[in-house]
Amino acid sequence: VCAGTLNGLSVTGDAQHQYQTLHKMYNNCEIVMGNLEIVLIDHTQDLSFLQSIREVTGYILIAMNVFAALPLRNLRVIRGTQFYEDRFALFVLLNYNPNATHALRQLRLHRLTEILAGGGYIEKNAQLCHVDTVEWRDIMRDTRLEPLV
Repeated sequence: VCAGTLNGLSVTGDAQHQYQTLHKMYNNCEIVMGNLEIVLIDHTQDLSFLQSIREVTGYILIAMNVFAALPLRNLRVIRGTQFYEDRFALFVLLNYNPNATHALRQLRLHRLTEILAGGGYIEKNAQLCHVDTVEWRDIMRDTRLEPLV
């Protein structure tokens, strides 16, 4: 079990500092108590340490990154006890560099079966594949919310 963050899009230091902080917080972590915020990570960083995460109690924010794939392959549940922008448990935004070829191409959320509260927002990810093939309504428990993809 490890603690999450509540920084939103605010970052301290450069991309290398962001990566070191992320690695220190989530290496060998299975349950994130709070929010998992992955912001401003470069394409050269090894994020394989994130594959141990099985559950996030708050929200997941993935924004302004340029890595190709997110290795959250064992993530099963986003509880949504906290929301990003007051309603989202999964928020994926602006994961590409308009001046280069680096961009998020795959979320790799193969085992995600439930978003217990809150919605999903996935926008402005120029090279992200297969997002529209996911049955988000089957994953999101709150049937009143429409996934914004």
